[in-house]
Amino acid sequence: MPSSKLPKKTLCLLAVLIAAAAGGYYLWRDLHLSSLENIKVPDIVVENIELERVIDGKKWKLISPRVEHKNNMLYGDSMDVTISDPAGKYTQMYADKGVFSRHSNDVILTNADGTMKEEAKNRVYDLRSGRAKYDSSAEKWYFKNGVTFALTENNTVIRGKSGYYDSKNGVCRLTERGTVTWTTYTEEP
Repeated sequence: MPSSKLPKKTLCLLAVLIAAAAGGYYLWRDLHLSSLENIKVPDIVVENIELERVIDGKKWKLISPRVEHKNNMLYGDSMDVTISDPAGKYTQMYADKGVFSRHSNDVILTNADGTMKEEAKNRVYDLRSGRAKYDSSAEKWYFKNGVTFALTENNTVIRGKSGYYDSKNGVCRLTERGTVTWTTYTEEP
């Protein structure tokens, strides 16, 4: 009965041809990566970044454990933004994700918690929003997907679907229906 085994030389030659074909395929794929349009590669990825800039006289500080830079945009995980100006206004926002435009200095934050302070008027707004967008040219924060403003000076909480904070004038407004809750404390004798 004839044996169905291949000679060792044939097996070795077959293994070498398969390895060369696989290596050739990966080399061809690597050389043609620029022709693949669906692969979006960032310009640069930076981990544990702390960036400080002065923009329109205000000191900006951006902190994130990981940032990707693509098309003049910074995409960050767990992005924290702090803006302070010489007039005594201070904004600090913490978010799950954030996008900062290097061209316009606009910021978009997802699941944001923050504090806005105005020393001159002795106001403090604590807030929470599903989405917060800062329009740098208008100096306004716009809030969507639910917003809660807590005013500490008079124990007031304002909740709604959307709203804004005008940092020039120090005005907070709801743009859709909302609720206001306030608590008064009375001293007992």
